[in-house]
Amino acid sequence: MRTNGRWFRISLTMLALPLIFAVFAVSAGAGGDDHKGTTYRWDIVKITSFNPVTAFEGGFASALANDGSRITVTGNGTFEPREPDEVTGGGNWITYAPDGTTVTGNGTYRVQQLVRFDVAPGFANAGNIDNIPGAKGDLTDNRGGLLFVRIAYSDGSKGVLVVSCHLGGGPDFVARPPSPAGIFEGITASKGYVDYWNRVPPIVSPVPVDGNRTLFHILSQDEKKD
Repeated sequence: MRTNGRWFRISLTMLALPLIFAVFAVSAGAGGDDHKGTTYRWDIVKITSFNPVTAFEGGFASALANDGSRITVTGNGTFEPREPDEVTGGGNWITYAPDGTTVTGNGTYRVQQLVRFDVAPGFANAGNIDNIPGAKGDLTDNRGGLLFVRIAYSDGSKGVLVVSCHLGGGPDFVARPPSPAGIFEGITASKGYVDYWNRVPPIVSPVPVDGNRTLFHILSQDEKKD
């Protein structure tokens, strides 16, 4: 029986595609660095003083949808980049109509799964006071980065929470540069079919105001490699 060589080669290619995509999916969840054995903590932080900057857990952050409606969330949690299901955490949420005052929903949410995490360049500002539980306190465990986690809301809806941390750097900005300008500070979130894609930035000047600030910490790190 005559075999069509071209058809045979195409068929092999099609059979290989699912394997290629599966390998890509596994590697994509890890980000650029080897995070094996590393546990991180994320926080929406509360700043109780700006001179010096003093950070605690328990802050809030907001994002806007296309029509100007807003979601505000609190929260923290832990994750292991190489283990998508090894997650903890959650917080509270409240949504507002476009007028900014009418509450349209509220409750709690919990983290279900890690989608992706990438560590970002940058250093914490020298002199900051870090009071996050589990932190070393010397700022060496602070990290910038971009986190995506799947979350479940208490009203039955689901979504994705995005936590992004931009570190300021300094005082010698050559030796301790800030995170790149493309990295934003704050959160975005989806809830059902609504995407609150437009983060509300932290107020820095003329007078800094608490809110819309985040931070990542390395809680533990296994130095052993397979």
